[in-house]
Amino acid sequence: MTRTPSNALMAAAACLVTTVCVGGGVALAPSSEFERPTHLAASLVVEPVAEPREATTGRARVLERPPTRQKAETPVTIKERPKPEPKPKPEPEPEPKPEPEPEPEPEPQPEPEPPPPPPDASFTISSFNVLGSSHTRGRGMLPGTVRIRQAASLLNIHSVDVAGLQEMQGDQYRAFLGAAGGTFAVYPGLAAGPLGVENSIVWRRSEWALEAGQTVQIPYFNGRPRPMPYVLLRHVATGRKVWVANFHNPASNSKRGNNDGHRTRAAAIETSLAARLWAETGYPVFVTGDMNDREAYFCRITAGAPMAAANGGSNDGGCRPPSYPMPVDWIFGSEVVDFVGYVRDEGPLVRRTSDHPMIRAQVLLDGLDGFLATD
Repeated sequence: MTRTPSNALMAAAACLVTTVCVGGGVALAPSSEFERPTHLAASLVVEPVAEPREATTGRARVLERPPTRQKAETPVTIKERPKPEPKPKPEPEPEPKPEPEPEPEPEPQPEPEPPPPPPDASFTISSFNVLGSSHTRGRGMLPGTVRIRQAASLLNIHSVDVAGLQEMQGDQYRAFLGAAGGTFAVYPGLAAGPLGVENSIVWRRSEWALEAGQTVQIPYFNGRPRPMPYVLLRHVATGRKVWVANFHNPASNSKRGNNDGHRTRAAAIETSLAARLWAETGYPVFVTGDMNDREAYFCRITAGAPMAAANGGSNDGGCRPPSYPMPVDWIFGSEVVDFVGYVRDEGPLVRRTSDHPMIRAQVLLDGLDGFLATD
């Protein structure tokens, strides 16, 4: 028994061969090579979609689908999202620094050797009243100009380096320069007038140099002031410095009257000067002179200034002057210096030269004597 294919199967086969699908509709295009059976025409119905229009293209009829009505597009606003701020990148952790290598300990340096102590200085200081020319005229004594030359010889005999001379009057001063001017310098000489020259200080040029020189007014006979000198000298070899002051205080006698009060005032001025020079500079101070006083002068100056006498004595807890014979001619020095070899010369040459002994002493400056911290 032969089966006839069903209508549905035949229609599906025809669609696979000739169907053109347009937008959801189906059309069949006949061809000369494939004619559908007439007995299937009534049973195959294809419903059009959205009233298709015919279009003739030669042999085949094409069904065109009407255009699809599109809705009006509504504009859409697109809001951009804010960009997130970038997060800061974390700073990289610093690399740990390597531990510094310990510096090598410096090798111990030897302590510097202390500077050598300054060289000591020693010199001879003298005080000599040379007896002024006016005191010997008509008395059968040698003239003052001759006697001053003898005084210059005595300075050399005793190897004196610094001396305070009293009563050296103008004519004697000129004679002294003629005899010893090349060896000794003089201050103040005639620069302080005819009365100032009488109490000049002399020093050996080869040993000492003048740093400064001044005068101070000292009451003399009847209280009349006289200029009397003090100088700052520098020791040439060592640089040490010293002050030297030279005075002649008034005597009391029948001719000049009582000058005790003036002498006391003179001693007070001289003591104050010695104390001030030491306090202000620290350089040793030396005082020479004919003070026309004994215990009273010693006790006053050693109590009021840090001074000591070249011939001894003390004033520590009470005044104890040097032993007799007590002089009126004196050499004092600051307590820091050492006196040695005190000599009181009253020999024949001295007696032919003056009515006073010549005194001298050797001085030793050691340590920092004559130096300041800034020297």
